Amino acid sequence: MKFTRPVIFYNAFKPGAHETSQKLLAQATALGAQARLITDLTQLPQTAGTDLVVCLGGDGTTLHAARQAAALNLPVFSINCGTLGFLSGCEKADTEAAFPRVLNGEGILNERFMLQAVIVRADGTEETALAFNDCVLRCAQARAFSLQARLNGRLLQPYYGDGLIVSTPTGSTAYSLAAGGPIVAPEVDVFLLTPICPHSLGQRPLILPADGQLAFEPVFKYPGEQATVSLDGQTNFPLSKGDKVILSRSKTRARLITLPGRDFFTVLSKKLKWGNCIC
Repeated sequence: MKFTRPVIFYNAFKPGAHETSQKLLAQATALGAQARLITDLTQLPQTAGTDLVVCLGGDGTTLHAARQAAALNLPVFSINCGTLGFLSGCEKADTEAAFPRVLNGEGILNERFMLQAVIVRADGTEETALAFNDCVLRCAQARAFSLQARLNGRLLQPYYGDGLIVSTPTGSTAYSLAAGGPIVAPEVDVFLLTPICPHSLGQRPLILPADGQLAFEPVFKYPGEQATVSLDGQTNFPLSKGDKVILSRSKTRARLITLPGRDFFTVLSKKLKWGNCIC
């Protein structure tokens, strides 16, 4: 699919992102595309006719852009101007050659499922948000706490420790990996539960089918304690006694564009040194 009306968004805090966005704008115009530059993704719904979101920044920028674009069913082409750039479609140094190919329809579209988080308050009110990578539940105080867990209404063993990471396969290479979780290929349809510093030798990462519904409720020892639920490390909600978090696979899917030769395992090896050994 060729793209003719891209929107270009950049993270102003990333070195070179603004300059690269100006080059992309000029390049798109020279190729006959009607490109538009925005500095705030809340402007995205007002850009009528947009067929592609181009974002310049690191993985955090990509997560933010992917959530916003997913709600509008728009694909995202991310250019890495950060450190890791695991989710990016190309590196900043390759932009001049890669961008025209994407506009010409040479990119590969990868769809990733997202988490829907519903925060159910003790009074029955609800708040809903999306996560692309993960949902992290932890105690707001610097102490361990208990977390009651259910799968499709069935009670699981409670988690006791510093917290729990519930990630999508995309998020398996992020915080979950740093906490000792396994790497999961992005097309596998599962939830990954990774305990954070569990106070038990028997609590290990758990993989569950993504067509189920997970529910978590913090259990506190002391009055006034709170927990925090963090979505992609960017959207945060406090949890008090009686509050619950319900997680399920969202019908909304993130859509990322990469170019041929930048597949999951190539990026895994290049960025995280997966499979590297001295033979």
